[in-house]
Amino acid sequence: MSKMTPHSLQCPYCGHTQETMVWASLNVTHDPELKDRLYAAEINRFECEKCKKQTLINVPLLYHDMAMRFCVQYYPPEALKDEDFHRHFNADGSVAVNGVPEAVVKSAEYLTRPHIVFDMNELIRYVAFRDRVAAHGQ
Repeated sequence: MSKMTPHSLQCPYCGHTQETMVWASLNVTHDPELKDRLYAAEINRFECEKCKKQTLINVPLLYHDMAMRFCVQYYPPEALKDEDFHRHFNADGSVAVNGVPEAVVKSAEYLTRPHIVFDMNELIRYVAFRDRVAAHGQ
């Protein structure tokens, strides 16, 4: 399931505050229209009601395609400087899933190995790549 929540954000250009929907995850199997919105750069994009300027809302975002069994996790580049960030991963780069039953992990193991990116454009390019590979493989 896709997840978004409203947040009160301040425009970095003019200081105007407004409520904006912020996405934490996109499940394009359940919500296929979100892929088009991602390609159109409409996901986690703040547009000020007052000055009309736009900026990226720089928060982690999980892209999940259950049908193609892959996911991509975006993190803001600043995450690399945070020592606690690295503790969420095993030495091989997989996600640490401490406390999650093994049967759950095995049923969707690809979720423990997301393709990690630190640039939203790279997330979009990777999704486009997977779409093209899948289209040519049929």
